[in-house]
Amino acid sequence: MYQRLIPSILIHRGRLVKGKQYRDYRDAGAPATTARAHNYQGADELIVADIDASRANAEPDFATLKNVADACFMPLTIFGGINSTERAGRCMEAGADKIGLTTTACENPELIELLAHQYGAQSVVLGLDVMRDEAGKPRLFDHRTGKVRLDKDPFAWAKEAVDRGCGEIRLMAVANEGMLCGFDFDLHRKLSRLVNVPVILEGGCGSLDHLEQAYRMGVGAVAVGAMLVFSDANLVKIKQHMRTRNINIRP
Repeated sequence: MYQRLIPSILIHRGRLVKGKQYRDYRDAGAPATTARAHNYQGADELIVADIDASRANAEPDFATLKNVADACFMPLTIFGGINSTERAGRCMEAGADKIGLTTTACENPELIELLAHQYGAQSVVLGLDVMRDEAGKPRLFDHRTGKVRLDKDPFAWAKEAVDRGCGEIRLMAVANEGMLCGFDFDLHRKLSRLVNVPVILEGGCGSLDHLEQAYRMGVGAVAVGAMLVFSDANLVKIKQHMRTRNINIRP
């Protein structure tokens, strides 16, 4: 089975943005144009998160999401503001293949079951945002408040979400997000031992070496954001490099 390479983009007021640790966002272009480029360069999938919808508990920017979906032909996962089956349905109508749930799933775990029943577990992705506290203990991170949550253990919550029907987990190491400093493999190892669904690792990828290390350590799917925005890297260059290193990545 191929190890996946997944671009991850953030949408703010109809524009593509990128920041660090879920803040300090900068404009990075047109989402549909970027999605089209990723599609042409051979992305395995695409993750799109509407940060306005997430923080304001508003509905996703369906117009922008449809433009993104129309520009690409790889599987598309949409995160942000999906707090009901109705909003999930509209995302699917806009072109989503998978529904991503982060804080909305924490607040309404039954939504996972409803969506898994309606679309299948393979179409429900849990967003697991993790930040270590001062003692180094992994905690759930709430991007709306910018603080860790003490009411749920992230790994226990991930296992519960899988038991409820989640078919995949996107694991974000928030402290590494946008920092280009490398991945938090300890989080990935612990989570992968607890759940029997695919885990997408995100947060910190800044070089070809970081990606190669992840694949050699057995990470099945890596999501990349800042590296594709703030460096001269692109998917063609990444895939060429990985193939020369005998990494099992899709051509």
